[in-house]
Amino acid sequence: MGRALARWDDALVTTQPARPTLLDVARAAEVSRATASRVLAGVETVRPDLARRVLDAAGALGYRTNTAARALRSGSTGSVALVAPSSELDRGSSPFVGAPLQGASSVIFGRSLQPVLLLDDERDRQPLVGYLSAGHVDAAVVVLQRESLPLFRELAELDLPMVFVGRPTAAMDARLSLVDCDNYGGGRQAARVLLEAGRQRLATIAGPAGYAPSDDRLRGFQDELEDSGIQPALVASGDFSLASGSAAAREIVGRRPDLDGLFAGSDLMALGALRVLHDAGLRVAHDVSVVGFDDTVVAETASPPLTTVRQPLREMGERAAELVLEMLGMPEGPPRREFLPTSVTLRRSV
Repeated sequence: MGRALARWDDALVTTQPARPTLLDVARAAEVSRATASRVLAGVETVRPDLARRVLDAAGALGYRTNTAARALRSGSTGSVALVAPSSELDRGSSPFVGAPLQGASSVIFGRSLQPVLLLDDERDRQPLVGYLSAGHVDAAVVVLQRESLPLFRELAELDLPMVFVGRPTAAMDARLSLVDCDNYGGGRQAARVLLEAGRQRLATIAGPAGYAPSDDRLRGFQDELEDSGIQPALVASGDFSLASGSAAAREIVGRRPDLDGLFAGSDLMALGALRVLHDAGLRVAHDVSVVGFDDTVVAETASPPLTTVRQPLREMGERAAELVLEMLGMPEGPPRREFLPTSVTLRRSV
């Protein structure tokens, strides 16, 4: 019985497939072991043709790097934090958080790294700040919202490669890296759409004063009108919500009943305005043109579908992740600050 068991154990051991080694990959790719190691470690100085041969060989053999051992040797964790406000996730699938996170995750996964989602709890930020400062991740991409200003100030003090998506204040520290959209240029685009539609009695619903994106959108809109020789637009304020858009639109209609063009600084505020314009007997696209900002699903499903300025939200997340990974290879480089262009999505509200 014992001998039979021994033979069965031997057969079991010998029939298990051997795990491919780094040397196996190097031989299959016809390169040195050192070259294969550099390619699989993500070193970008290897000739592209050799790197491709190594990656193809690793894929064909099913080779997997030992991430834990590599981390111990290099001091790297192999992970990148994605920091987002928990308040936005509580509201459901917010595109202002979800789209940048998806974009950043795709880039991080594409580099064989692991994204780690960390949530900003406004009630107690110390666990989050402590985790980031304790060396658990190599870098961080932080999605900022208007409510994130206190967190931003705490994270700005950390010695960690970090790129922010968004810019809560115009005075954001110039030493810090960020990716945002060109809110000022988007405001100018909104004005041009209304002017090209022949509208001249204009108004705008601006977002919260002191918040950089809403300030920039308003300034861009006003500058375009001034450069075009059109009288200044009537301005009412909102907070990016549907209800505030309705309230601001009622104020505007009461003060300028002959209104023929309206720019709202967010799609939700524009949606609130559409309801008020309808109740006031103003036909959208016929009597008055309306332009929003963001290009969310709200704009697509509005009645009528809303012409809006598109924020490249996913692309902002992708670019933030690319920049923070570049910073890992060049930690002493200057801050990266990029503003991606907006575009206009034309629908039936103009």
